[in-house]
Amino acid sequence: MRLRGCHPEPFYPVASPVAHSIAGFWTFMLWAARSKVHLISACRRYLPQLILLVLLANLADIDVLFGLGVGTNADAFHRGFTHSFVAAFLVALAVSCVWRIAGSFRRSFTLYFLAYSSHLLIDLCTGTKLGWNSTASGIPLFWPWKKDFSSPLVLIVGVKHKDLPMLFSMQNLQSSLYELFIFGVFTAALLALWVRHQKNQAMSHERETPARAVYNSNPMQSNERIP
Repeated sequence: MRLRGCHPEPFYPVASPVAHSIAGFWTFMLWAARSKVHLISACRRYLPQLILLVLLANLADIDVLFGLGVGTNADAFHRGFTHSFVAAFLVALAVSCVWRIAGSFRRSFTLYFLAYSSHLLIDLCTGTKLGWNSTASGIPLFWPWKKDFSSPLVLIVGVKHKDLPMLFSMQNLQSSLYELFIFGVFTAALLALWVRHQKNQAMSHERETPARAVYNSNPMQSNERIP
């Protein structure tokens, strides 16, 4: 793990739980798309699964608590081991052994890995200035390799968490509202695809039902199935 306490500006802006929680919801939508129920019904019926995926999407920032546990610098261990694919793999493996949310171990592991890794993808694109620049602080995606990776395209400015006044500052409120807007637009697009997918499924089912009825009512075809 890396200590950043001696850095002249140790408190890096980070994406808020707003962005990460919505990304966890996207993972839930991916899982629930296999069901034939409406999204609202899926959220009600599978609320524990939704909560778990949202928690996994935020879990990488648990290293902030590590920093607060050893001192007052929340960034002392932030964006360290927990922000790597190794951590995503281990967490997905452990949770899959406890709860196979998607039935099989492989599919459950994949879903958990995607939920956790969504945090890493968002942090890759988080910096201090929007646009094509080098303000992203970077994360050790391939830990234990010490090289930090960051995106040249910064999509999220993020929030600052040096202390409580800064955490609840107007600047952080604006950043959170920006995340809500940007991720809300993507969510709306995914919802449109969801609705279209369900309509296609319904139309396909409607076409198949009469065909099956005609087939079952035909005695010649029914006799052909009798040995």
